Amino acid sequence: MATEHVVTWICHPDDFLPEYVDKISAQMEERWAEPCAKHGFSFRFVSANELVPACGDRPRLWHNGVDLLETRRAYIVDDVSGDPQATHFLRGVYRAIDASDSVLLNRSLVGSESLERDKLAILARASVLGVRTPKTVALPFGRYARRGLDVVREEIGEGPYILKAREMGIGFGVLKLDSYEQLRAAVDIVSQTGQNYIVQEYLPNRGDLRVAMVEGTFAASMLRTPAEGSYLSNISQGGSASANPDVAAVMPDVERIVASLQADYLCVDWLLTDDGPVLGEWGTAMAEFSSLPEPARSQLADAFFAWVGRLLLDSEAVAAADGTR
Repeated sequence: MATEHVVTWICHPDDFLPEYVDKISAQMEERWAEPCAKHGFSFRFVSANELVPACGDRPRLWHNGVDLLETRRAYIVDDVSGDPQATHFLRGVYRAIDASDSVLLNRSLVGSESLERDKLAILARASVLGVRTPKTVALPFGRYARRGLDVVREEIGEGPYILKAREMGIGFGVLKLDSYEQLRAAVDIVSQTGQNYIVQEYLPNRGDLRVAMVEGTFAASMLRTPAEGSYLSNISQGGSASANPDVAAVMPDVERIVASLQADYLCVDWLLTDDGPVLGEWGTAMAEFSSLPEPARSQLADAFFAWVGRLLLDSEAVAAADGTR
C-alpha cells in the first residue's frame, strides 16, 4: 500500500451556518498551507456527508467513487455533533479509519475513545490523578434530567453554574446561569435536545491556558482571555490569545496526565482562577496548531508534522512486516 503525506480533516458542517463553516474552513486552510508545504504534507477538508464507510476484505471509506483507505494517509475526524444520528455515523468513520493501515490522529492516547472528547470522562480520570477539577454533575437523559438538580444543589450549591454539552467544543452552547431557578429552566430545554449535558460550578478566571505536549515534550502554550464582559475565552467566541505564557504552575500536572494516558499528542486546558489553575479539559488532534498565535503556532506545527511523519513511517513499517504492504 502506498503512503502519502496528506492530512485529511473529516468534518461535519451541518451543525453550523454555511457562512461560519466557510469562514473557519478558509482560515484553517490558510494557516495550514505554509507548515504543510514546509514539512512536505498537503491538507484537505472532506465533509462527512460525502463519505460511506464499508468493510469487505478490509476497512474502506468511499468518497466520490474512490476508496480513501486504499492509500495510507493521516486523518483527523471531527466526531462530535449536535445531531445524535450524525454523531453515530461520524464514530463509524472514525472506527473504520482506526481499523485500517492509515493513521487516525485522534487516537493519540491509550484508553477509551471517551477520553478524547467526553468532558465527564476527562474530569473523572484527572480527579483520580489528584488534578484539581471543577465540581461537575452529569444530567440524566430526557425527562429524567430534573433528577440531577438535587445532586447539583448538593455538589455545587446555588450557583452560578456553567451548563454545557459533554461532547461539544469551540464554546458551542455553553451557558452561564446565575441561579438555581435559571438552571432548572435551562435543564428543561436541554433535556429535549437528544444530547447529554453537564453542570459545573462557575469559576471566575482571568483566562484559559493551553499547554501543548508532543511525544511527552512541551511544544507550545497559549493564553486565551475573554472579551470584556464575556465569560468564554474561546477565540471562536470572541476571546483573544497570546503566545507562550509561563506554564510552570501546571507542568507537573500536565506531565502526570500525559504519562497516565501515554499520550503522544495532547493539548491540556486550564482555567486560571485566583485560587490557582483548574483543569478545563484536554484534546487530541482536533486541538491542533492553527488557533495558536505566532510564534506558538509554528512551534506546535513543527512538532505536529514531525510526529505525524513518524506515525506514517511506523505504520508503513508495520504493514511491510505483516506482509500487507
